[in-house]
Amino acid sequence: MAAVAVWLVACAGAAPSAEVPAAAPAASEGPSKAAAPTSDALPTPDARNNPPAAPASAPPAPAPAPILPICLAKCDKLVSKCAAPAVESCRLNCGKYDPPPAGCGDPVRAALECARDARDLTCANVAPESCSRKFREIAACAAGEAAPIADKPPAGLPAGWEQVADTAHGFTVAMPAGSAVKAGAEGPMRSVTAADGTRYTVSVMLPLKDKPSEKSLLHFLMKVMGRCSEKVKLDGFVEKGDRSSMHYKAHCQDKTDWNGMIYTNAQHLFLLSAQAEVGKIGPTDAFFYQFEFSPR
Repeated sequence: MAAVAVWLVACAGAAPSAEVPAAAPAASEGPSKAAAPTSDALPTPDARNNPPAAPASAPPAPAPAPILPICLAKCDKLVSKCAAPAVESCRLNCGKYDPPPAGCGDPVRAALECARDARDLTCANVAPESCSRKFREIAACAAGEAAPIADKPPAGLPAGWEQVADTAHGFTVAMPAGSAVKAGAEGPMRSVTAADGTRYTVSVMLPLKDKPSEKSLLHFLMKVMGRCSEKVKLDGFVEKGDRSSMHYKAHCQDKTDWNGMIYTNAQHLFLLSAQAEVGKIGPTDAFFYQFEFSPR
């Protein structure tokens, strides 16, 4: 019994053994779950599942106004003041503008709108004088050339130019300073050569025997210009009462250019010409478009 008591006392006084810690879970158990967001912000949407909205496209440009109705509206204005054949001729003439020459829709539309709204619209099948420049732009476009004329002539004159009045023959014209008058084969000629080499001439001639028209003016130029007339181009014939005008230009075999205007009234034909080496003609707008008939 004593031995048993000693054994119990020995066991009771021994230090308890340390517990072995539990092993950490193996990595092979799989990745850990992501922690839940701690704020109230919503997670960013996945761009693959929610692609950004496409930007709104610009509205298409409005289609330009049709050309034929513009031309026919011009003809409708003739009904109240012109004979039926003139109105019918106007409407038939609209066919040459629809379709317009390739790439020339804008100048054709602008010219016809000008004629439709013009106060000087005439029964004759020609462009109103107030719209003559716009119709010349059609001819230039159809020929593949840049529009040679602005909507309005320049307010002033080129440097070194002056306004010349010829009261004896009833006109005023802008020319480089220093022009002089001499006798020509068919009448007086006022001319001057500018510093850039361009020769400006106003020839005063007798009126045509035939009524001015594209055909009669072409025959006149063939007589005046000789072989150079083989390359002449006419455009923008305008007729108003007993007055008419037409623009012309030519590239000549002698390597010179002609660019000019013809003005006619009951008393005279005025031939305005600017001549220079090819591609070197000086300013012409003031020369051509500030020409005016004046009381004699």
